[in-house]
Formats: sequence, structure tokens, C-alpha cells
Amino acid sequence: MPAPFRPLAQLLLSLLLLTPLAPALAGSAHPQGDSGATSDRSGPDLQKSLEPLRQAIDQRLLLAEAVARAKWNVQGNIEDLPREALVIQAAVRQGGAMGLPAAWIESVFRAQIEASKTVQRELFAKWQTQQAGHFADAPDLANTIRPALDRITTQILRSMADNQAIVTDPARQTDIARAMQPLQAATLSPAAAAQALAPFAAQH
Repeated sequence: MPAPFRPLAQLLLSLLLLTPLAPALAGSAHPQGDSGATSDRSGPDLQKSLEPLRQAIDQRLLLAEAVARAKWNVQGNIEDLPREALVIQAAVRQGGAMGLPAAWIESVFRAQIEASKTVQRELFAKWQTQQAGHFADAPDLANTIRPALDRITTQILRSMADNQAIVTDPARQTDIARAMQPLQAATLSPAAAAQALAPFAAQH
């Protein structure tokens, strides 16, 4: 009998279904296009500015366990390249309207997808070893999980737009890496957490 769904992930999924992410509810902390005014933030101000981005990336990766359970139940493939391409294309279109470069958007969301697949592969390997059965509490992939992921995509893009000048400044990479930590999803997979954050540690 499979272990019950993780309370943290279950609570997170419930919150995502009931309400948008908290930062999205409050709206952008800085007007769109005002990214240049944020480039001198440091310390607590930088951490506060990047918190919506850190939170959204964390929540997206935490949902990888729910994705894995849904796929395990139908013995579906972890990798779905056509679906991944659609996700990235949609993010590029949405982010382009916010003034974000297409190459940067693609880099960020490809990293999120790869990080999610890392979690899924690790979980599949564990469940195969455990000979896990059907997860009765796994959310529906198409009707429940993907809409939640779509909402997180919007939040990631908004946060990228709000902080574009900071996050793309090569001189700030150490500060950015510190502000984006920790991810709760690292408890699922440290390797996946590092993958998810990798685009924000690279120079643009």
C-alpha cells in the first residue's frame, strides 16, 4: 500500500486550487517595466524583492511529487516532449508581453521542467524498489495539477519582470543565489532544487 500523500504537498496543492499565490494576489510589488529602479537593492531588500520568485519556484518543484503520483497511477511516461514544448512556448508568449527576452524565459522554464523530471525519476525509482501500488489520493494531472502549474508560471514570469535588472546583473549573482535559498523542495531532491535555481546563478 503506497504511503499517504505528503501533508506539505497536499496542503500546498489545496492552497493553489483555492487561491492564487499570495504575491500574485497582492499584485506586483513594483510597477511593470520599473525593473531598472530595483537594481541597487541589497540585503533584506533584495531578499524581499526576490521572495515571490523563490516561493513560486519552490512551489512548482514541490508539485513534482503530485505529478509523479498521477503518472505512476497510469504508468505514464515521465518525459513528454510535445507537452514540454507547449509549456515553454506559452511561457515565452506570456513573458514576451511583459518585456522578457525569449531566450531567458526558455532557459528558466526548461530548468523547471528538468528539475521536476529529476524529482519524478527519483520517486519512480523508489516506488519501483518498494513495489508501490496505486495512489488513491493522487490529484488529476490534467484538471488539477496543470492549472496550478499554469498559475505558478504566471507568478514566475511576473517576478522575473519585476526583478529583471537585478537577476540579469552578473555582479549580483552571489547575492541572488543567497536570496533564492532555501527551497523546501530540496527535501524532495537536492539535485532538482539546484537545477531549478541554476538559471538564476548564471550570467545573462
